[in-house]
Amino acid sequence: MAPSLSDLFFVFVIGWMFLTTPGGWERLLTDSDTALHLRIGQHILATRSVPAHDLFAFSKVGQPWYAFEWLSEATFAAARDFAGFKGVVLLAGVVIGLYLTVLLKYCLWKGANGTIALVAVLLTASATTIHFHARPHLFTLLFLAISVWMMDAYRRSGTPWIWLLVPLTVLWANLHGGFFIFFALLGLRFVGCAAEAYFWPEIRTERRREAMQLLYLGAACTAASLINPYGYRLHLHIVETLRSPWIMSHISEFLSPSFRSEPLFDFMFMLFAGIASITTLVRQRKLVEPLWILFLAYSSLVSVRHSTLFMLVAAPIIACELSSWWGNVCAGKSKTSVAGMLDDFAQLLSAKLQGTSLFIPVAIVVLAVVPGIHWPTDFPRDAVPAAMVDAHADLLATGRVFASDATADYLIYRNYPRQRVFIDSRHNYYGEKIGNDYVAIANGSSDWRKLLDEYGFNVALCDADQPLVALLQMDKEWRLLDKDAKYVLFAREK
Repeated sequence: MAPSLSDLFFVFVIGWMFLTTPGGWERLLTDSDTALHLRIGQHILATRSVPAHDLFAFSKVGQPWYAFEWLSEATFAAARDFAGFKGVVLLAGVVIGLYLTVLLKYCLWKGANGTIALVAVLLTASATTIHFHARPHLFTLLFLAISVWMMDAYRRSGTPWIWLLVPLTVLWANLHGGFFIFFALLGLRFVGCAAEAYFWPEIRTERRREAMQLLYLGAACTAASLINPYGYRLHLHIVETLRSPWIMSHISEFLSPSFRSEPLFDFMFMLFAGIASITTLVRQRKLVEPLWILFLAYSSLVSVRHSTLFMLVAAPIIACELSSWWGNVCAGKSKTSVAGMLDDFAQLLSAKLQGTSLFIPVAIVVLAVVPGIHWPTDFPRDAVPAAMVDAHADLLATGRVFASDATADYLIYRNYPRQRVFIDSRHNYYGEKIGNDYVAIANGSSDWRKLLDEYGFNVALCDADQPLVALLQMDKEWRLLDKDAKYVLFAREK
């Protein structure tokens, strides 16, 4: 019943992220993708079925579409129906807290110094805040931390618990498409085991045994991932999304990182530390960890969305390597020296961080019922065009609206089933033609007027900084209806 310090760390994360910072719980709702996920989830709960055709677009009416995150969308929608937006943000916050707590416990289990483990996990928390939104990908963070730990545990003790990854894969494949990264890391672990067996005969028997077990596990998890409403078509859909040139060129989280913010500076530090540890790892006859680091480092530099995965996987490896280095520094030092006292403190902290208890589930229940916490009741009004939609709901719901993908997500949430949109954040669904037309209109290219006519737009809800705004203001066919600091609404003269 008595909590360890790592259990208390869960409460610290919740307090640090959501109770003591500007924005608090609302920060989890600043991504309008959440609005679309909630609407899809509510449709699934209402119809008790998973959609196989599009529900929201007038540009691709009734085309085949895969709600490949259907289970997480239904889960968030159920939380919304049960407890309002408090349920949505509490669910997201708990998953974030659990992911970071599991990562800390994994670092300690792996042998990291308590102080260094805490620093590594806090750096990971800071670097991954760019993806702290109430969206399905949060489940991938938690499941990936668990999966990497279980694979490592099998190498250490041959535990049969590794087969729990099979039912975990079933759940994961229905929650979020990020289950693909598990197969990538599993495959690299198999290659690393085979390479270790080849280069070092003294560990050949153990590594061959592990490689064969991973091969069987991979086959079982692959079969398990097919247990979803779409079968193998889900996998083809995810591959098609990851290979889409349009998405890679136009969606910010698929672009290379721009090191201009604190989270990405933290990522840069860990990136250098991870690459620097490769030589030491190879000397220790470890090839799995270098393969993971190199693969995820490359992926992160190509697409910033993968920096979160790099931090999660690399943090325990880096923490252990730094702990080993620190142990060598302190070896033979007097306990009255600065290094000796710091090492004593770190060892005491390591002992206090060990273990787990019922504290975390109790803390979640207390957090849900304790009075005095400010919970959001809607999306932050500075993040979505709420006032504009309130004032012109009928016009927007019945018109052919040109809007950004983010604005369209919110329009779907507010006005479905009346609302249909041109494009929303399901970029993989709309394809290159519609995506290019959207960019051309928003940027005011030479054929913007022709494209507006082609799709029959009669309403435009534009971001205030879009070049299209200036063009519509000068066009006699369009009338300015409303305007605020972030959005401008136009209607076409009949």
